[in-house]
Amino acid sequence: MRKHFEISYCPLTISLIALQRAELPPYLGSTLRGALGQALLQTDKEACTFLYRNGEKKDRDMGNVVVKPYMIIPPEIQTPQTVFGQGEKLDFELLLFGNAEEYVSAVVSALEQLYRFGLGVRRYKFDLSEIINSQTRRIIWRKGQYFKEAVTGADIQRYELQNVTGMVIKICTPLRIRHGGRLVKQISFQTLIRNITNRIMALTERYGGWTDQEEAGRLLALAEKVRTVHEEIKVERMERYSNRTNAKMDFSGLIGTIEYEGDLTPFVPWVYAAQRLHIGRNTTFGMGKIQVYFI
Repeated sequence: MRKHFEISYCPLTISLIALQRAELPPYLGSTLRGALGQALLQTDKEACTFLYRNGEKKDRDMGNVVVKPYMIIPPEIQTPQTVFGQGEKLDFELLLFGNAEEYVSAVVSALEQLYRFGLGVRRYKFDLSEIINSQTRRIIWRKGQYFKEAVTGADIQRYELQNVTGMVIKICTPLRIRHGGRLVKQISFQTLIRNITNRIMALTERYGGWTDQEEAGRLLALAEKVRTVHEEIKVERMERYSNRTNAKMDFSGLIGTIEYEGDLTPFVPWVYAAQRLHIGRNTTFGMGKIQVYFI
């Protein structure tokens, strides 16, 4: 199988345990990101800067959105809120891309102190229960003990199929793609492929790995010939509270399914990888998660 890109990552499955009954927002991506950021800021400023602020000032001056070297994948959305009873577990996943793997020990130390900061506006107390390598299922942290040998990376999986003429994309968490300052409400196949290839190129350029940019450009041209044959999507209205601005921010995105038709064989490895990488804006919160089905 010919490789068109290569991205390594370290996938951590993190289990927290509620020390009290907690009533949290329906979607926990922002809540978990904020709590981890606070803990990192207090325990390891270098790690916090690398994960949360990498190149931000330089790129902000140039008007660019900076791709971050991590992604939080929270539990599924619960409405109207997510409730945990005392002693109940909260499981989520944290992916560290490329050279961000060097900061696993710093992340573990921050998570050990998470009980000091709490989750949500009311700072509900949660304690670290265990951390597992999602890929190998080896325990990284348990009962106060850190197992460094369990910290190993994996490559984002690529997959190839032949004679693919249809593709169904299920958008699982709100997908946020903006154009001209507005949320895009229709996703053409070219828009989808542009976002996937741009994300892969941005991650590999900044955090290690590589991308065949010539192939990415070829795919973008081929994507023009792919048709949308069915679309059933809606805007999921969401908002989050920003500690940095002390204000609520619009967090809305698209949810639903889209079906495409055409010669889709060349796109399979890239779209398959996007299931793990997510697409669109705010992927650090777990936004833009997709599942793909090939026809």
